[in-house]
Amino acid sequence: MNDESPVQIDRRTAFKWVLAAAAALQMPDSLAAEMEKVVSGAGYGKDPDLLKVYAPGELWPLTLSAAQRSSVTVLADAILPADGEWPAASKLGVVEFIDEWISAPYSQMTADRSVIVQGLEWLDAESKRRFEKRFPQLSSVQISTLCDELAPGSKQRKDAEDATGFFARFRQLVAAGYYTTPQGMRDIGYVGNVPLAKYD
Repeated sequence: MNDESPVQIDRRTAFKWVLAAAAALQMPDSLAAEMEKVVSGAGYGKDPDLLKVYAPGELWPLTLSAAQRSSVTVLADAILPADGEWPAASKLGVVEFIDEWISAPYSQMTADRSVIVQGLEWLDAESKRRFEKRFPQLSSVQISTLCDELAPGSKQRKDAEDATGFFARFRQLVAAGYYTTPQGMRDIGYVGNVPLAKYD
């Protein structure tokens, strides 16, 4: 590769970078514990072949039920809806990304799993309590009402602190899944995948 060649990056590579960055951030606190699991034989199994394309659930069982996937779809699209040429989050595989992420057997993903699953349960329970419907069945106004109450800067309800934490983490995962797609990268102006006529 010469210096003039553009850098090529695909979703899988970007996802590996995200995982590597997440692992690096946790390394000081969790490295010893993870190494102990490997040494004791309680590790995660064989490393995957990074050149192979795996089907969803092939590396580990997926977590989300059909009902939970419906809630994730609606909430992800409320956070990043379709806007002009940019598709909604669910159209770019964000639901599958989140299910794969929280199903992985690594410490950060395991922690996220409980946060996301419990948050989805809270959403359904709160939707039934206030609107007598499950979360995916709510109107766009009702969905916005719940999201606004959980968003940073809103007047937080004391009984919704865990749900607020869920919503913050869920938004981060939606953004990670969306902006590692080619369309998401274009949305934020990332041009690393295209040749440049000149370098300013």
